[in-house]
Amino acid sequence: MKPSKPPEKFWLDMGWASSVGLVMVLCTVIGLVVGIGLDRWLKTHPWLTLLFLIMGIVSGFWNILKDVLGKNKECRK
Repeated sequence: MKPSKPPEKFWLDMGWASSVGLVMVLCTVIGLVVGIGLDRWLKTHPWLTLLFLIMGIVSGFWNILKDVLGKNKECRK
């Protein structure tokens, strides 16, 4: 029979998993808000919004990839 995880480890893992989705959403929203603000200020609608939205999405995926790869290395120890 496989030993079960201690409850503390379970809750730490659940907290990490829930933060992954939050990071993606926050990066995207921050990129969008910055792009809209710069577009209004510089009158370049919609180019900076699109640019910063794409940068936010890429940043979110990059952070998730780093977290998942780091968590994978941690599990192998």
